[in-house]
Amino acid sequence: MGSSGDCKTIVWFRRDLRIEDNPALSAAARDGSVLAVFIWCPKEEQQFYPGRVSRWWLKQSLIQLGQSLKSIGADLVLMKTQSTVSALIECITAVGATKVVFNQLYVKRGF
Repeated sequence: MGSSGDCKTIVWFRRDLRIEDNPALSAAARDGSVLAVFIWCPKEEQQFYPGRVSRWWLKQSLIQLGQSLKSIGADLVLMKTQSTVSALIECITAVGATKVVFNQLYVKRGF
């Protein structure tokens, strides 16, 4: 997936596991080649570690995301790691990425 540009961009999927209306993916695709990555770091989740049902939902969502990306010519790399930063650096180095993009996480507070 990509255009004639020579920019190599990592699209870091976090909670927004969709390709439709995805600003980070759209921006990356305009600039050149794209590597889509999902990084799961249970150690960093601490008290927010997902329960069994949430992990099942995540697995199904990642399967769907992978299929959606494949339909537009991109692959999804799944990584389980002890450090999100280390995993991102590994991806950057592996593909010679010039940019990492991701969507903002919004935290709900209160009611």
